[in-house]
This record gives sequence, structure tokens and C-alpha cells, in this order.
Amino acid sequence: MSEFFAATLGARQPENALAWSTLFAPDAARTAEGWTIAEAFAAILFAAATCDGEVAAVEQEELLALVHRSRALKAYTPAQLAQINGKIVARLRDEPTALRDACAALQEDMRLPIFAHALDLILADGELNTDEADFLNTLILNLKLNREDVSKIADVIVLKNSY
Repeated sequence: MSEFFAATLGARQPENALAWSTLFAPDAARTAEGWTIAEAFAAILFAAATCDGEVAAVEQEELLALVHRSRALKAYTPAQLAQINGKIVARLRDEPTALRDACAALQEDMRLPIFAHALDLILADGELNTDEADFLNTLILNLKLNREDVSKIADVIVLKNSY
């Protein structure tokens, strides 16, 4: 079976591991939009989890699990994550363009994965309401994703969350 995955997926070696570590370092530079990559990543996830005005227990669990395993966030201490959380909550609350700016701050190769994470968070409770669907549509536009890629991701995430 491992031969199937190796042949299908190929050996995934990071193109430049150093570049990833500098992108997500606690002292990383801010983008033109005023976000660090880690802040933008966390802001999109937080916005996804809260887009319907509430956070179900399973969504909170999924969000915490993602924070702990994410390359973008696992280098941060709990105190640093709390500080990032405070910043993103304030920006999302006070700045009308915060979500759009967070999406623009991400590199092209991070946009489809963050959409997959956001969709997974939203569907974690087994429901998709109108507010969540509107958020996903906004996210697709802000991340400038194409329909075919979104459809592929949605098929997998829906299947994953159906049982």
C-alpha cells in the first residue's frame, strides 16, 4: 500500500525548509497588508470557526488540533498564540477588510490548503448553514481560487466529514 501512495503522491520534500521556518517564525516580517503569515493563517481559521456567530464544541476542538499540528503555528508558545489571538480578534472585529487582507497576505501555495482547513472546520459539526456558505464563497473570492480546485477539495472534505 505504501507503494501506491509513494507513486501517486511522490516524495514530498520541502523545496526550501528554511524559507518555511522563516515565514512562520515568531519574529517574522509583516506583509504589505499588515499581517504576519502566521497571523493571516490563524485569522482565516478563526473567522471560519466563528463565521456563523457561534463555535460548536467540535469546531473548537478541530481548531485547537489544527493550531497544534500546523507548521504555521506550532512554533509559537501558548503566550504567543494568545497574543496572536488577541490581535486577530481585534482586527477581524474592527477592520472591515481584515479577512480580505489576511487572504492577500498568504502566498499562492498556501491558499488552497487554508481553504481546505477552513472548510473542514466549518463542516466539523456536520452542518452547513447560510452564514457558513456565504463565508466560504467570500473566502473563495478573496483567496482567488478556481472552481475546479474548490470542487476537488470540497468533495474530499465532505466525504471526510460524512461519517
